[in-house]
Amino acid sequence: MKFLFQFLFILTGSLIIQLFLPWWSIAIVAFTGGYLLKSSQNFLAGFLSVALLWGGYALWIDLGGAAPLADRVAGILSISKPLLFVLTALVGGLVAGFAALSGSILKQDKRKSLYY
Repeated sequence: MKFLFQFLFILTGSLIIQLFLPWWSIAIVAFTGGYLLKSSQNFLAGFLSVALLWGGYALWIDLGGAAPLADRVAGILSISKPLLFVLTALVGGLVAGFAALSGSILKQDKRKSLYY
């Protein structure tokens, strides 16, 4: 259940904060979600939430947009357009996954780290 709350927190927080701040602000949201809502699978919650958000948003922009921006970027990188969407989702997911993992590691139990 904590995984679902953490997933939804990172997803909605990233969606809202990206309207006002740069792309790397997802790391702040994922770090906060990993720290406050520590679950057993922090990296997966951060990775899936932002990967689905960025992949879906890139697809939505491409389907609804009149400008062929994705085709041009894929042509510059010499890759296919679906691979461009996968790479976009992968980059965002890795940033958020490692940020959520870092937030959860910061909140480790202090008693365990004092003794061997």
